[in-house]
Amino acid sequence: MIDPQAYPEKREVNALLEISKAIASGLYLEDVLRLIVTVTANVMDSKICSLWILDERDQRLKLKATQSMSEAYLKERSLAMGEGVVGQVALHNKPMAITNVLQEPLYKEKELAQREGLVSMLSVPMCIREKVIGVINCYTSSPRKFSKSEEEMLLTVANQAAICIENSGLMETLDIDEILRLVLEGVIKNIGFDRARLYLINEKRNVLECKMAVGVDVEKIKGIELPLNQESSVVSRSVIEKVPYVIPEAMSDPRVNPVLKKKFNLHSLVVIPLLAKEKALGAIAGDHTEPGKRLTQEKLESVMTFAQQAGLAIQNAFMYQELKNFSQKMEERIQKTMTDLRKAEAQLIRSEKLAALGQLAAGIAHEIRNPLTSINILIHSLKEKLPPQNSQRQDLQVIEEEIHRINEIVDQFLRFAKPAPPLFEKVDVLSMMDEILQLLRPQIEKQRIVVSKKFQALPFVLIDREQIKQAFLNLLLNAIQAMPTGGQLILAGHNSKDGQWIELSVKDTGVGISEENIQKLYDPFFSTKEGGVGLGLSITHRIIDQHQGKIEVESSPGEGTLFKVCLPI
Repeated sequence: MIDPQAYPEKREVNALLEISKAIASGLYLEDVLRLIVTVTANVMDSKICSLWILDERDQRLKLKATQSMSEAYLKERSLAMGEGVVGQVALHNKPMAITNVLQEPLYKEKELAQREGLVSMLSVPMCIREKVIGVINCYTSSPRKFSKSEEEMLLTVANQAAICIENSGLMETLDIDEILRLVLEGVIKNIGFDRARLYLINEKRNVLECKMAVGVDVEKIKGIELPLNQESSVVSRSVIEKVPYVIPEAMSDPRVNPVLKKKFNLHSLVVIPLLAKEKALGAIAGDHTEPGKRLTQEKLESVMTFAQQAGLAIQNAFMYQELKNFSQKMEERIQKTMTDLRKAEAQLIRSEKLAALGQLAAGIAHEIRNPLTSINILIHSLKEKLPPQNSQRQDLQVIEEEIHRINEIVDQFLRFAKPAPPLFEKVDVLSMMDEILQLLRPQIEKQRIVVSKKFQALPFVLIDREQIKQAFLNLLLNAIQAMPTGGQLILAGHNSKDGQWIELSVKDTGVGISEENIQKLYDPFFSTKEGGVGLGLSITHRIIDQHQGKIEVESSPGEGTLFKVCLPI
């Protein structure tokens, strides 16, 4: 372990160099603060370093950065001036060293200290020209008596950090509205205007929009727009020419927009362009509510300097917002790509299973069909020899029916194992759906199912009519079987927004499917129905796939199931 007393000067110099780099780096304040606490923790050989900033509006110290501590600690933590150790240090502008925070009455976070293993603490104010702007705390995990040189070293680092924070200025926030408000408040506070308005260029519409105002009723600035040409107003002229304008008597000056004269009852007016790297972003317009007040040359230079800083802050906020939006879009695209990849992977695995099982099914189906044919012939022969009243005829009839059922299963196996390639033709999907419904009408009426059709006008599509009919027959049969005591069956169809697909859906209000079973829904031989073979949806999936289409399912147990099928037009 490094001795904190060893080479303090060298460690202090290194810390100050790191923080100085941050001052010139152009980092956002959040990153600067994180760097400060990390550097400070290293130089002080402390377990945890935390940094609090004084919010002048409500006179509360707010935790802004820490390292080696849980995220929960950072959320909405603040202290009033004089509250706790941090508040006392800020109020009296004096460092405070505590050997054991658990025994210190002023220390408010004893539960946190116990959980994080914090023992000793050194807290120093961060000052700019004797004005406290925040506090830095260093904690150790074992008892420690901080030396005078350590205290001085931390004070030096804290004051350098304060300069860094001051130079970050408007970058405390990257919210554009907050920055605009800070800019105008700075104009009024530092320059002495009674009112200020901030205009930004809308490049698409070639106008200046009044985005924010201080000292003015919000309702008054709503909808204020100035055409971006020199004749419309002195504000536009200032932006185009990139020069400030001082107007001593605004009411009589023709360069001032008449609408603004009347709306704000202007007397003296100053307009300063907002520039960022020689590019005009907009302008600040400041004025006094009483006539006769004048702006000195010194104040003019001051507001111009402030406007330059404000322009950079606004540009950075715009760039940050663009970067944030771009990052969000990229994240959404990555998530979608990952989802598509997972679907493709699952489909590939399913296709491989289908191919292997298909070969197996074909062989089994042929082996079963041959003896079944012989048995069926013999049963039929036996029936013919028996008299009509013989009770054994009924037994043979049952055997015949079961053989017929086995034959149907074998047919499904063969369709699954060796699907015929689609024979494409132009088909009216709406008439095809009506045919399927007609086939199933007796069963639908028997189960008291209400059918609703919500079809838009659909174009003819190039499909294999019989195969797609089989696919939708399977979907509708599943929907009907999911509603044994009745329900609602909703069929819908429309064109996709891009005009490339028709989207057909089958929705029921039946028992639904669990999330676990949805993952296995298209797997061959998987079925939740008693006596089900588990090939219907596998065959449906294969048919849709052969048509270069897509099939999706949404379901919740007890609420019903929705199948969506997309077929290319």
